[in-house]
Amino acid sequence: MVFTSALAPFRRLFNEWAEKRRPKGQSVLLNQKRIFILPTLAGWGFLLLCITIFLVGVNYQNNLVYALVFFLIALGVLTIHYTFLNLSGLRVSAYQTNGCHVGEVAEFCLRIERSNRRHYEGVSLSLAGSVTETVSLVEDDHIDVKLFVVAPTRGYFNPGAVHIATVYPFGLFKAWSWLQIDQKALIFPKVLKGPSPQLSGQGDKGAAHREQGDDFSGLEEYRPGMPTRHIAWKQFAQGRGVLSKKYSGQKSNNTWLCWNDWPDLSTERRLSVLCYWALRLNRQGENYGLDMPGLNLVPTTGQAHLHKVLSALACYGQEGEE
Repeated sequence: MVFTSALAPFRRLFNEWAEKRRPKGQSVLLNQKRIFILPTLAGWGFLLLCITIFLVGVNYQNNLVYALVFFLIALGVLTIHYTFLNLSGLRVSAYQTNGCHVGEVAEFCLRIERSNRRHYEGVSLSLAGSVTETVSLVEDDHIDVKLFVVAPTRGYFNPGAVHIATVYPFGLFKAWSWLQIDQKALIFPKVLKGPSPQLSGQGDKGAAHREQGDDFSGLEEYRPGMPTRHIAWKQFAQGRGVLSKKYSGQKSNNTWLCWNDWPDLSTERRLSVLCYWALRLNRQGENYGLDMPGLNLVPTTGQAHLHKVLSALACYGQEGEE
């Protein structure tokens, strides 16, 4: 424990030095300047075995023992070469990301391509906190690798450097590199059920403001954005097309999610409650808008609108919003 604590400052300095020299960008090609290689535990054992055999050969002046040790040393040198080549020439690119809510698993997809006709086997990739994925490029020129990381906070989340490594072919040496791939996933607030629209407001103003008549007055042609619950399914089954029901006294079919209607909640919990109601209203097919400091999204429906609302909640109050 004391020894580990004493090494901590040196490890931190080394990490800072290495981070400045990591290749960065949306696409990185591995070459001689970007690949490190050292013996594994098995490799050190192999080296110790070679030294032991060599000493036996010196002691007994046995030419067969000399031949064996020189053969093993030559094999080790060739292993260094082939282990290095098993990474050299690979290109790692940011391909796709899938966001999630705080506490869930975000998906980062990387594309691994070879810039030559060599075979690549046993190449492993990982992110901090993710499970290591091992792939091979034998017949295909590229392959997509998905890495999963638990999202700690909302906003644009960069999972950090990608660790790529190989111990092919004999496991005696490990070649590796750290790649700072420019890849971010949008993390939405955690979904927390808050007070219902009927209970969260004060007077005529609530968390979800709604005005709607109850008297049926006829049918009209359905247009995108209208609530799906108003679709006249009976007429649709009769072949009359997609129609929407109209109601008399209807002032507005819109629902507003208002930031100021939960004054007792903290910022993060308020964002989580707004996220919950946005998802719920979207599932119900209702028009809804978002009214929050610095932003007003007019009521509509659909996945594109939901993404705008959730993105606004995810990036609220953060510098450098994208």
